[in-house]
Amino acid sequence: MDKFISYEGLPINYGGAHSLGKKTALENYNQTVQFLNRFADTNKASQIEVVFYQSEKKEYNTFKLMAKLILKFGIPKFNNDGLLKSWSWIFSENEIEKGFETLKLNAELSENSKGFIALSFLWNFSFIDPKTNQILPNQEKIPELDFRIKNSRIYLRISNKSSISVWLALPFEKLGKFEVEYINELKCHLPFKPSEKHWRIWKKSEKGNWIPNKIEIKNVV
Repeated sequence: MDKFISYEGLPINYGGAHSLGKKTALENYNQTVQFLNRFADTNKASQIEVVFYQSEKKEYNTFKLMAKLILKFGIPKFNNDGLLKSWSWIFSENEIEKGFETLKLNAELSENSKGFIALSFLWNFSFIDPKTNQILPNQEKIPELDFRIKNSRIYLRISNKSSISVWLALPFEKLGKFEVEYINELKCHLPFKPSEKHWRIWKKSEKGNWIPNKIEIKNVV
């Protein structure tokens, strides 16, 4: 494979994740799963996590709430990114409902820049043709440009301010009728409005390096 097409909504830490507006937690989750049901070979999350953040300005009793969460979910993992301490729990598919119940505590807490309690989902998947349900060929040949990011992935973070970060890697070496129609249909079903500026076609150089170029899918016929 010498070419492939990608769409990237940058990681949240870089400020490039797509905002999901005022939709409810369940709406955001359900719309993402509906997209996966149509275009992906799985809708099962690779990781489900609940994160509780300390109060930035000590506007709520962090450790009092922590005690409640520990009684409910057990001992958490402690995280310290140097700005705001947090505690996290990994959930199973069977515990998703408990995760949504926990989000209701946000209504009782004062605002944090990162939220207070966040429920996040990470999906890794391969694309399928929704007309045949067959996996698109050659996805295993797409290079992993970053060892931390597997092709393809969606990261959904649900809190008072929800967002979604994606890396979509499509095994298309050209933009013929099938490829353009597929991408345009995919864009219509994404749980957010994609930016036309984030599409890239990657080409492998003679030296083996992968070089991206912007591409406007809507103008290709």
